[in-house]
Amino acid sequence: MSAEERKPATSAPPRTTPLAPGDRAPDFRLPAVTTDGEQVEVALGEALAEGDVLLIFYQDDGMPICTSELKAFAQEHATLREAGVQVFGMNTNGLGSHARFQERDRFPFPLLSDFFGEVVRAYGLWDEDERKSRRALVLVGRDGTVRYVEPHFNPGNLAAFEAFFAALGLA
Repeated sequence: MSAEERKPATSAPPRTTPLAPGDRAPDFRLPAVTTDGEQVEVALGEALAEGDVLLIFYQDDGMPICTSELKAFAQEHATLREAGVQVFGMNTNGLGSHARFQERDRFPFPLLSDFFGEVVRAYGLWDEDERKSRRALVLVGRDGTVRYVEPHFNPGNLAAFEAFFAALGLA
């Protein structure tokens, strides 16, 4: 597929600041790799039909802090599902990298590939210095409105983790 034939992942323009609670979440459609290595396409609008959506933005597949970030939410996946929350990891790595990461760590949620960074930028989470996504959390309510944002998530910070679960009413 040529660059002219490729459809953008989102029609939302890039933002220089992160989304905030109350903002409308930019819709998107991205390829993903599931726990079992299957390649699927995920559209935010379709996912929201099933409940709230947690987007876990992370920098790189396989990096220790990013792995810790995803594993923290993998451990709470059953609790999140019971609360009606679907979980997706997202960064700018390609599908091959995601497949290897899933094969190694088997996260119980799909890893979305925003290879061109269009969605990351639309959510205001692009790290210009690193040329990739920041580590961040965005909880999108079923109505498409952002319910919670942590634009600089550190998985080692227990207070940030607790704040997210408090926003869900689970803490």
